[in-house]
Amino acid sequence: MNKTIVLMLGAGILIATLLVAFDSNIKDANSSQDTDAENTEETDSSKTSSNNYQAISTHLSSKESITVVKSESKTKVANKQSSNQADNEEKESKQNNEQQSQESNQNNNQEQQTQETKQQDNSGEVQHVSESNDVKERMYMEATAYTAYCDGCSGITKTGIDLRANPNQKVIAVDPNIIPLGAKVWVEGYGTAIAGDTGGAIKGNRIDVFMANEADANRFGRRQVQIKILEY
Repeated sequence: MNKTIVLMLGAGILIATLLVAFDSNIKDANSSQDTDAENTEETDSSKTSSNNYQAISTHLSSKESITVVKSESKTKVANKQSSNQADNEEKESKQNNEQQSQESNQNNNQEQQTQETKQQDNSGEVQHVSESNDVKERMYMEATAYTAYCDGCSGITKTGIDLRANPNQKVIAVDPNIIPLGAKVWVEGYGTAIAGDTGGAIKGNRIDVFMANEADANRFGRRQVQIKILEY
């Protein structure tokens, strides 16, 4: 009986010991699982933080790249605008210079027209014609020259001027239907003269200018001249 009780107590103690050991193993296992779970959570948290950091870094890098691109784009646009402005200013300057040059040429022409026109005839005298005079008419004609001693010439003009007695007189022969006799005219290359003579070959837009000698008449030759009628 006593042996039985001892055996039962020993068995109880063994069972209790086993239970305690089993419970300890279970606690250790749970603790290990908790530790693994915590480690897993920490790993996941670390991965998440790393991923978030990488995302933030990528986002910031992207923003910086966009900012750099925008800055470079703005710089290029500003440079292009500056270049275009410089080109426009250069073109405007050229246009202004051309306009000033044209205005200067125009002023010079007007000044030249308002000044007295000096024409030197073959005898060396200078004839003056002022543009301030009222020019009645301008025309272009074919001009030749003659002398008071030509074949069939009497030396007396149609209006009665004695050319032999007045060799320096400025006289031209005209077609009275074009230029009236007695008109005061200016002839390019000859000077101011009187339309005081006529001629058989002087018809239409032709004139004959009087020269003191044959040498001067030959030098004058045949030419196209401008004529200004100053007085009728």
